[in-house]
Amino acid sequence: MKSMIEFNKKVLGMKFPWNLWMGLLILVNIGGGLFFIRTAEGQLALICMMAAFLIMWGIYVKKGFVRLLGLGHLIAWTPQVVWYAQVVGNTEGWFQYWLISAIAVNGLSLAIDFVDVIRYSLGDKQPM
Repeated sequence: MKSMIEFNKKVLGMKFPWNLWMGLLILVNIGGGLFFIRTAEGQLALICMMAAFLIMWGIYVKKGFVRLLGLGHLIAWTPQVVWYAQVVGNTEGWFQYWLISAIAVNGLSLAIDFVDVIRYSLGDKQPM
């Protein structure tokens, strides 16, 4: 339990602009997921956030606060973004705007995380 609290403190304590970026990810995924909870996509957003968190927490326990943490997003969010991209054209209104924002924000996060995981794999194992 203590390691989970420590991990959350590290995530929320990231320096500008990463702290704002984390807030945006939380807002889009958890906020949108809760707002659209009655849809499969809203439920998926919450499941993927939890899955990413659990994967990242497991990595944190074993390796510390390192670039490999991005693997959690890569595993959990890649199928989510693919699914949203397939259904967004069949939606409208606020739901469609949320799906577009989730695709954009999570897609950018996946690009950043991909680079981080590659950097870690190439030897950049310093704590972030």
